[in-house]
Order: sequence, then C-alpha cells, then structure tokens
Amino acid sequence: MEWLKNRSLRQSFFVISALFLCVGLLLSAVSFMVCVELRSKVEVYPQYEMSIDENDELISSYHNGTVGDHHNAKYLLVNILQFALPIFFVVLSLILADITFYRIKLKKPLAILQNSAERIQQQDLDFTVEKYSGDELGALCSAFETMRLELKHNNKELWRQMEERKRLNAAFSHDLRNPVTVLKGCAKLLQKNLTEEKLDCSSVKESLSLITQYTARIENYVEAMSTAQKLEDWTYAPQATSWSVLSKELEQSLLFLNGKAEKEIKFSCCGANEEIFVDQAMIQNVSENLVNNALRYAKTAVYIKLSYDNEKIAVGVSDDGNGFPPVILQKGISPFLRDDNRDEQEHFGMGLYVCSLLCKKHGGNLKIENTELGAKVTACFLVLKS
Repeated sequence: MEWLKNRSLRQSFFVISALFLCVGLLLSAVSFMVCVELRSKVEVYPQYEMSIDENDELISSYHNGTVGDHHNAKYLLVNILQFALPIFFVVLSLILADITFYRIKLKKPLAILQNSAERIQQQDLDFTVEKYSGDELGALCSAFETMRLELKHNNKELWRQMEERKRLNAAFSHDLRNPVTVLKGCAKLLQKNLTEEKLDCSSVKESLSLITQYTARIENYVEAMSTAQKLEDWTYAPQATSWSVLSKELEQSLLFLNGKAEKEIKFSCCGANEEIFVDQAMIQNVSENLVNNALRYAKTAVYIKLSYDNEKIAVGVSDDGNGFPPVILQKGISPFLRDDNRDEQEHFGMGLYVCSLLCKKHGGNLKIENTELGAKVTACFLVLKS
C-alpha cells in the first residue's frame, strides 16, 4: 500500500487496473470452464426406448438424447452464463479497480486540498497541509503548504507594516506638538512685546530665527512622514556647530515649552566651547520630548542639566513628580509605553521610545530611573569633532 502511495497516478492506475483485470480474467476463465462442464452434463444423458419389430416382438434399447422442456431451459441458461459470466467478471474487475484507485490515491489528498482551500478562503492560516503521498497530488499538497506559508508570511509582514505605520504616525503626531508649542510661544512673546512697545532688534531677530528654524523642522517632519516606512528610516545627519550655539538654542526652545508658566523650569549648562559635529534636530527632538514629559508629570519644577564632556553630550531631565510607575521600569523603553492607570487618552506613549531610538542613531543611549525627588531621564549623544 505504501509503495502505491509513492507511485505516480499513471503508474498506480496501471498497476491496480492490471491486477484487478487479471483476477477478472481468471474468474472469467474459471466460470467459462464450469459452464462448459455443466453444459456437457445437461446435453448428454442415456435414454431408454421400447419398440415392436416385424414379428410383433417387444424390443428395448438405450441411446443418448435430450428430454423435456426443463432440460432445454437448463441448457439455454448454461449457454447464456458461459458467455455472460466472463463479461461480468471483467466489467466488475474494472469497476473495483476504479474504486480502489480512488480510495487509495484520490480520496484523502482531495479531502486535504478541499479542507485547505476552505480554511485559506476563511483567512485561517494556522494549520499545516499534510503531504499524504509522493505522487502528483502529494506535490500539489506541498505546493498548497508553500502557498499557505507565503500567505501567512505576507499577512504578518502586512500587519508589521501597519503596526510600524501606526508607530510612525503616533511618533510624528507626538513630535509635531513641540515645534508648534515653540512657534506659539514665539508668537505670543512678539505679540506681548508689541503690545507693551518693548520690541528691540535683538529680540525680534532671535524670535524670527527661532520661528524660521522650527518652521523648517515642521517641513522636515512632513517630508519624512511622506517617505519613511518605519521609524528606523530616520537618517542621522551631523553638521558642524559650536557647543555655545547649540546650548543656547536648546535653552531658548526648551523654555518656550512651558507655555502656561504653571511650573518652573530650571536650566543649567556646562562644557567647553568647541566646534562639534552633531545632528542638532535629533538632540532638540529628544530634549523637547523629555521636557514635555517632565512638565506633564511634575508638581512644581523641572530640572534640565545640559553637559558636554569627553566627546559626549548628556541631557538630564528630572522632575518633582511621583516618578515612573513600576510597570514602566519593568517593561523598559518600548513603543506605546505609558501608564494605563492614568487618564491620558491624548498621550500615545511614544515619547521615550522615539528618544531612545534617536539616541542610538546618534551613538548614545537613554536611561530612565527614579530619584528621591521624582523621575529622571538621561539622554546621551556621541559627538564627532572636526
């Protein structure tokens, strides 16, 4: 049986048909011989006759002959069976050969293929298409299994891309708030100085420079969002600047984030003024995210410590809030990381993950911890020198 399962359909059909046909022919020959024997018994038998000769004497004799109608019917039946039985056995053997071929070679593989097609149609790909035999249908089952695996892989890839796009959209939605907040702060400052007639060239120049810078950041965000397929596509592009310029711009932009001035921001900076190569947009993005998070959870004050030493920039942001929940410290930095016990439906939980990703792209890392005052996050960036 196993030998037949591994033969091709043509070979199996030939073997089964030949086997059953041989049995049918053998039975036909046996039935033909039996009918011939029966016909000879019905056809030849002794017959007794009595007659009177010319001298009026009674004469009796025996000879072969035929008798009544019932013997004629038996003779006719044997003649019919002699030719009908061989044909019947041949036809029966071919029918049995077809049934056997279907049950051995076709029934199980067709059931497997039909069931697989129905489950694939229902988008159920969590099964395995069994290779029942080594023939053409077995190869078809293997092809179905390959197709199922490809469909499952494609579905997983599509789902991954959807999740990546969701993460990307959440990250951009989260990060666009920071430039918009800074622009609103600059606009309000200009409006206030204009109303109080305290405008001077230096303040206007600084505000316009900041507005121009953050407008360009928004344009870069929009362009990146239209081309990037995942967060990892963001490119690291260091440019030359000085430590004093970078720290001053960071201080200006970070102080603007406290729009309502409900909480105090305390800023400190240290480091030698050197020419360095950094991706300023990445550092600003990370710093703004960290300060925004700190302002969200702080009670009264946020502390920012900016330092540059040994080819490394460190941005430390701490607050006097309740600190990171244990569940966040246990899970670590991951996408959509947030405390579900807090009512923050507008918070995507992408800030720390984006910060960690950008720090790694800049050759650094991100560390979260709790201190005696509250939560603290430290972002490190590798610096290139000229």
